[in-house]
Amino acid sequence: MTKAREPTMAAGPLWDRLSLALSPGPNGYGSPRRRAPAEHRLFDTGTIEAVRRGLWSVETLSRCIVEASPDCIEVLDPQGNLQFANPTALQQLRSSETAENEGEPWVLSWPDDARAAVLEGLEVVRETGVARFSHWRPGRSGEARYWDVTLSRMLDDDGDPIGLLAVSRDITALAQAGTDRELCSRELSHRLKNVFALVNGLVTLSARNTPAVQPYARTLRDRFTSLGRALEYLQVPPPDEAAPRPAQTLQALLRTLLMPYEGVGNAHRRIRLFDGADIPIRDTAVTSLALIIHELATNAVKYGALSSDTGTVNLSCRRYAKSIGLIWCERGGPLIAHPPEYAGFGATLVQRSVGGQLGGKIVYNWEAEGLRVLISMPTDLLLQQAS
Repeated sequence: MTKAREPTMAAGPLWDRLSLALSPGPNGYGSPRRRAPAEHRLFDTGTIEAVRRGLWSVETLSRCIVEASPDCIEVLDPQGNLQFANPTALQQLRSSETAENEGEPWVLSWPDDARAAVLEGLEVVRETGVARFSHWRPGRSGEARYWDVTLSRMLDDDGDPIGLLAVSRDITALAQAGTDRELCSRELSHRLKNVFALVNGLVTLSARNTPAVQPYARTLRDRFTSLGRALEYLQVPPPDEAAPRPAQTLQALLRTLLMPYEGVGNAHRRIRLFDGADIPIRDTAVTSLALIIHELATNAVKYGALSSDTGTVNLSCRRYAKSIGLIWCERGGPLIAHPPEYAGFGATLVQRSVGGQLGGKIVYNWEAEGLRVLISMPTDLLLQQAS
């Protein structure tokens, strides 16, 4: 009768079946051992030739790679209990010997607020073979460091799982740099909003005693206000510092920019944004779009559909193979007898914003029942690339 195969975990100690085949030194697993001088002849003949001739075994080469790694390498059994830690991990995360921590559930070496991420990572790696997460974890000195952790499933020659490999890389400096950039960005945003407020105040004071320039001053203030609104959209601080920043998308930006005009004059609830193409947009496109939407909405309130009680504005977005199209359609306002005889500064500003910063095209159709504007912009100049 054929003998039934024993379970994998009963085939002997985990470390006996690991492909790395590290051996304990005087101070426990992962501690460097003294090697015979002959073993250092690896690079005299080349790696493959040295292994073939027995001058350097695969096990020795594997051990030296693990011992030399600047990353913290920890080996867990399939249940997630510690079995091995390399010298870097022992120095930065644990006691002087692996034996003192051997068999300890790996999740217990993480702080309470990280354990949900750790448990999720262990579950994912068992199912898919690889997992990754980042979190703070205290070291031997008690100082918390930020670790980028990759979990991999380890298999024996038969393809059966025999353990889990956890490689942790210290990215504290990178995380701190990101925090510093965020603080600088918020500080810059705050200062720019103060500049906009100061400029608006100076424009108001300068035009106070000159009635002829007050319409121009009001238009200028409105444009600065629109830029400030776009800046606020870019720099919306999350209510909870631990929460992710809200998605910066085309639809969300358009809603933010159109909201103030819904309560201006007769425009209450008569600007309709139809759901359509929505993409994450990069910061460099936000201010240009803010100026474009501001000019179109302002002109609609002053002269177009929103200057009457029955007029409406419909704005829709469409995505094509390589471009995004915005369709601004005014209806129900004063009839248009003929196109304007000349383009004002606002129209010129919109034209330059579309054609210059956004690399697109804009077409005005002065239809009798209302203005219809078609804007086409290359997707690659709008799209915020995934980080």
